[in-house]
Amino acid sequence: MSGKMERYRDEECDQFTIKVRMKKRWTPHFLAMLHCMEHYGSLGCSRVLSFYSDGDGDFRPTFEWPADLRFDAKPRKDDGGDRFWDAG
Repeated sequence: MSGKMERYRDEECDQFTIKVRMKKRWTPHFLAMLHCMEHYGSLGCSRVLSFYSDGDGDFRPTFEWPADLRFDAKPRKDDGGDRFWDAG
């Protein structure tokens, strides 16, 4: 769902669904990264989490999300294609 506004620490929040398609062998690793992201957030812990996007191999995911969501944020750092995003 898109457009449902919630509040967290006096800021507006989005709640939405992303549909993912990827090879089975990558799923546990991808979900482990998301779980770690959620866990660190609940602890208030700031760390860089990384996921190797092996496009030369068989990691070729596809994602679908609501068309009204923006995804035009520029990376804070781009080092030869190794990109880092942070809302700061």
